[in-house]
Amino acid sequence: MLGEADLVPDAGPAPAPPSEILESRTAPAIHTSKTRGEAYLVISDLQVPFHLPNALAFVNEVRREFNVHADNILCVGDEVDNLFGSMFPKDPDGTHTPTSEIGAARDELRRWYAAFPRMRLCVSNHGMRWAKKASAAEIPSQMIRAYQEIIEAPDGWRWQDRWLINASKRPFQMEHGHEGAGGMYAYRVKAIENGISTVFGHLHANPGIAHVNTAGGQSLWGCCAGSLIDASAYAFAYNRRDRFKPWIGCAVILDGGTTPLLVPYHGLGGRP
Repeated sequence: MLGEADLVPDAGPAPAPPSEILESRTAPAIHTSKTRGEAYLVISDLQVPFHLPNALAFVNEVRREFNVHADNILCVGDEVDNLFGSMFPKDPDGTHTPTSEIGAARDELRRWYAAFPRMRLCVSNHGMRWAKKASAAEIPSQMIRAYQEIIEAPDGWRWQDRWLINASKRPFQMEHGHEGAGGMYAYRVKAIENGISTVFGHLHANPGIAHVNTAGGQSLWGCCAGSLIDASAYAFAYNRRDRFKPWIGCAVILDGGTTPLLVPYHGLGGRP
């Protein structure tokens, strides 16, 4: 006759001790959304109101996918275009006046303020357009409204020329990118120039990532984050005949500052 012991299923070999289990695991070769660790979202040039219509939805998807903390939201600058603040000729068939452009920028940015109440942004050439125009007209700064006031930015949005991001494994710098090295390989040269891993924007058609190990023992990376502009907008007519077109997407910095990644815009709403 079968006893109670005979009814217990065979449990197989005893489980390995915890130390053996840990030793048998290997680190992932690529940090995906499932192995992300400490992540930073880097929003590329928007140039509102000439931004990609689905830019906010796309950026929100990237933030959720990589589980980016609210304190780790970054923007390389050019959050607005300020077309009428530029010194360049304006399209006579354009749809905006100076006043309506500012109004449209405010309306769009309110959506971003609600989604990202805290953000670190870089001072950029487009953001400074009106200030430079006023300076050229010899208008003293005390006679000009603050930029943050004009776009009705919340206190959680803060601007600096450069930000040192104290990531846990590898600190990196964020700047706009309009000063210093330019061209196709600026993402490599800027890291070497700065002596620290660097992420930036400004160069819409020259995105990329380079990893550099120097003879002095430094291990650096550089990343140009592309843009989130609507390249078909009349504000970008200057680019129509250029051989290389803007790359649309943003960047994330994963694993405590060690792993930059470009995330291409994937066609929300049928856009390429």
